[in-house]
Amino acid sequence: MKTVFSSIRATAFRLTFLPWILAFMAGFALVFADFGNDVEQRLSNLRTHILDKPASGDIIIVEIDAESLQKLNRWPFPREYYAKALDRLNEAGATQIAFDIDFSSRSSARQDQIFADAIKESEATVILATFRQRASTIRPEFIESLPIPVLRDNAFLASVNVFPDSRGQLNRYSYGTTTASTARPSMASMLAEVSGNINQSFAIDQSINPQTIPRLSFVDLIESKEVPLDLKGKKILIGATAIELGDRYSTNRFGMLAGIVIQAIATETLIHGTNLKDLGKFPALLLAAAVMFACAACRKLSSRRLIGIAFASIVALVLLLLLAEYLRLFTFSNVPAFFFLTIYMLSQKLLTTTTALQTSRYVYEMSGLPNEAAMQKIIDTSNFGYIATARLADFRELLILTSSESRRDLFQNLADRLKFLARDECIYHVDPDMVAWIVKNEYTVDIQGHFDTAAALLQAPVMAQETKIKIETTFGISSDSLDQSKIASEQALVAETKWAWHDFESDQAVGQKRNLLMELDQAIEGGNLGVVYQPKWNLLANKLDGAEALVRWQHPERGLISPEIFIPLLEKAGRIDRLTYHVLQHALDDLTKWGKRRPGLSCSVNISAKLLGDKDFVNKAIGMVENSDVDNAQIVFEVTETATMADPERSVYALKLIQNSGIRVSIDDYGTGQSSMSYLQRLPVSEIKLDQSFVKTMTTDNVNRVMVVSTIKMAHALGYKIVAEGIEDQPCLELLTRYRCDFGQGWHISKPVTPEVFEAEWLDCAFEEARLSA
Repeated sequence: MKTVFSSIRATAFRLTFLPWILAFMAGFALVFADFGNDVEQRLSNLRTHILDKPASGDIIIVEIDAESLQKLNRWPFPREYYAKALDRLNEAGATQIAFDIDFSSRSSARQDQIFADAIKESEATVILATFRQRASTIRPEFIESLPIPVLRDNAFLASVNVFPDSRGQLNRYSYGTTTASTARPSMASMLAEVSGNINQSFAIDQSINPQTIPRLSFVDLIESKEVPLDLKGKKILIGATAIELGDRYSTNRFGMLAGIVIQAIATETLIHGTNLKDLGKFPALLLAAAVMFACAACRKLSSRRLIGIAFASIVALVLLLLLAEYLRLFTFSNVPAFFFLTIYMLSQKLLTTTTALQTSRYVYEMSGLPNEAAMQKIIDTSNFGYIATARLADFRELLILTSSESRRDLFQNLADRLKFLARDECIYHVDPDMVAWIVKNEYTVDIQGHFDTAAALLQAPVMAQETKIKIETTFGISSDSLDQSKIASEQALVAETKWAWHDFESDQAVGQKRNLLMELDQAIEGGNLGVVYQPKWNLLANKLDGAEALVRWQHPERGLISPEIFIPLLEKAGRIDRLTYHVLQHALDDLTKWGKRRPGLSCSVNISAKLLGDKDFVNKAIGMVENSDVDNAQIVFEVTETATMADPERSVYALKLIQNSGIRVSIDDYGTGQSSMSYLQRLPVSEIKLDQSFVKTMTTDNVNRVMVVSTIKMAHALGYKIVAEGIEDQPCLELLTRYRCDFGQGWHISKPVTPEVFEAEWLDCAFEEARLSA
C-alpha cells in the first residue's frame, strides 16, 4: 500500500503538467478567438516608442491645409491650380508626383484640359488616385472610381484605399486592391517602387515619426516666387490635411492623422524596409510552450524556479521581438505567448499553494519527511503489524551543531538508511527527536534482529551537509499504537537498553500524564493556577525595576507541582499557549493595578520554544498587550537561547514582530547553549539573562567569574542590557554591581512572592530601601 505522503508526492508530480496544459489551452483559445488585439496594439505602441526614428526625407508632403483653403478661397480648386503645382514641382526637379485627390468627376472642359496637358508635359512621373468602393448600399458589387480619361491617359494609377480595423484604427496598409479582376498597386507601393502580394497587407511602421516628414503648403508651392524646400530627386505626395476636408483616420500611436500623412508613412515603411514579414501568433506561443514543457519535465526544478523561468521567457520574447524588428528581420505577436506564460505562472503558484496546504498537514517542516498525522492515517486504514520508533539522544546538542538546512539534510539521510527496515520504505518524523516506521513483514518474526540491523545502519556518522554527526538512538516497539512505541523508546532510554517493548507500567505512566493534563486544563479554566512574581533589581540605580511572572500549581491532592513537571506535558500536548495567555493576562492586570502607585515597572513573561514559531500565538499575545492599559515597553518576553537556535529564520521573524510592537525581548539562560554573541546580534533583542549556573559560583569559581565579566562587557559593547539571575548572597550582589551588571534576580534579593506580598512589600519605596539597607 502506498503511504499518504508518497501518494501526495506522486499526485503533485502528475499535476506538474496541469498548469502547462491549462495555459496552453488558454493560449490557443486566445489565438482562435482573435482576443487580445488591444494588448497587441499597446505593446506595438510601446515598441514604436523605443524604436522611434525619423523619416528618410525622400517623401515630401504638399498639403492642402487650412491656410491654402483660406488664401485661395475656393474648393474644389480649379484644376489649373494642380497644373501649376505640377509645373512648379517639375521645375524643382521632383521625380514622382502623386495626387491623393479624387479626379473621377469632370470639371469644365478647359480646366480638365489644362491639367491633362500639364500631366502630359510633366517630366516627373505622375500618379493619380483610384478608389475601390461598393456600387450601391443594396448591391454587393464593387466598382473602381478612376480619374476621368483625359487625365489618366498620361498618368499611372494607384489605389489609395485604406482599411481600418474593428476598432476603427488604421494600422495596416495593403500592397494594392483588386476590383473585378483588375489588380491595382497601392500608392505607397508605387512611390516606394516595392511590390508585394496584391491581397496582402503590412503593418505601418509607426516608429517613423510623421513630424519628421518634410511638408510644403499647397498655396506656398503655387504662389511663392521660389519653392521653399529642396525638391530635387524627391517624391511628392499631394493631398488634404485641413480638418474641414475630412479624410482623417485614427492610428495606434499618433491618434488622428490625415490620410495623406498615412500614405506618406506607409511609403516610408516600404522605403525603410520595415514592412516586415509577420510570423503571426503561433511561433512565440509554441516556443514558450516548448520551453516550459521541457522545464516542467525536469523534476529537479522547483515551482519557484519554473515561475522564474516563465517570467524570464516573457522578458526574452520582448527582447527578441525588439531585436528582430530593429534588424528588420521579421515580426510576430507575443500576446498569446504572454497570455500562456502568465496563466502558467498563476496556475503554478495556485497549484503550489494548494499542494503545500495539502502536504503541510502530513509533512514535518523541520525534515520534509512525512509526519505523525501521515503515519496515523496509515495506521487507521491498514493492518500495520508493529510500529517501531527511534529516539535521538542529545537532541539539544544536535540543534546547536546544525542549521535548519543541514538539519533537514541530516533527517533525510537518516531516513535513507532506515527505510530498508520499513514497509513501503517510508520513515516518519513524529517528534523533534524521534522517527518511526511500520516494520516490514519479514522482520516481524525477528524483532531483535530488526533492531540489531537498525543499530548497525546507524553505526557510521550521518551526514548533515558537510558535517558528520554521530547519532545515538534508543528504539521502542509496539503492536498497538504509535504512542505506546514512543513510550517504549523512552523506557529503553531510562533502562539504558538498546530497545524495549511497550509494557503495562508504561501504560500507567501515560494514564497518569493524561490525568494530570486533564486536571491542568481544569485548573486553567477554573483560575486555580497561581502567578507569583520575583523582583528584578536595578543594580546600578539601586532600585526596583520590575518582576518576572512565574506560574505555580497548588494541586488539591498532590500539593505543589513543579513547573518542570507540568510545562513539558503542556508543550508535548500542544497546549502551552493557553497557560502562557493565562500568565500574561495576570501580569497585565497586576501591572495595571500597580501602575497607580509605582508607574513604569516592567514585567517579564516566559515564552516556550514551542510557541516562538506559532504566528497565531505571537499575534494574539501582542494583541493582548496592546489592548491593555499597560505600555508595551513595560512587557518583556523571555525566550531561551536554544529556542532561537532551533529554527533561526522563524525565530528572527517572530522576534521582529514582537520588537516592532514595542514589547521588549530577553534571551533567557544565556551561556547554556553554544550560540555566540555575534549570533545573538542577529536577533532583535534588548537584554540578555545570564544563567544562574554561572552567577551562583562566580565568587568562588574564577572561570565562571571571567565568563560573567566578559559577557557583561561584550553585551554592553553591543548595546544589550544584562540580567544576572541566581544571586544568593551579598558578595555576589556587590561583585555584579562592581562589574556594572544592569539588573539582578535571586533569593538574596527576594524569592518569588504572591501579587499581594509584592504589592505590600515592594511598591512602597521607603519600605524597599529599608529592606535593602538591612
